[in-house]
Amino acid sequence: MLYLMKKIIIKSYDISKQTTLHGLTPKQYIDLMEYQNFECALSGIKFQYDSEKQKFVDVNKKAPPIDHDHETMLIRGILSEKINWLVDQWEHGSYGKLSKPQELTDYQKNPPAFNIIGKIKYKKR
Repeated sequence: MLYLMKKIIIKSYDISKQTTLHGLTPKQYIDLMEYQNFECALSGIKFQYDSEKQKFVDVNKKAPPIDHDHETMLIRGILSEKINWLVDQWEHGSYGKLSKPQELTDYQKNPPAFNIIGKIKYKKR
């Protein structure tokens, strides 16, 4: 059986295979990417559009995760995979008495998503 995939083209980006939008519309996803200058909101690691994969990818050629607050479930921004893991570990207290980086605190208090697309609940697949 042949399945036809619906084309999703937003601002000249074909993101038909960008499957992990977690509650964002394709337009909101691109708007957030643009607002973050196509880079991780914390580390500045660049995201690139991969026309063959039809999605944005990070340095590891993986779709960058959409970060969210695990208590409120509100989407905060798009982070690189390793930075998303770091944020999650800080929120679980994995670093003991080490001081949390100020950049992380600032990001959590004023996430880019709130500024450009508002407060949107993260949805699991």
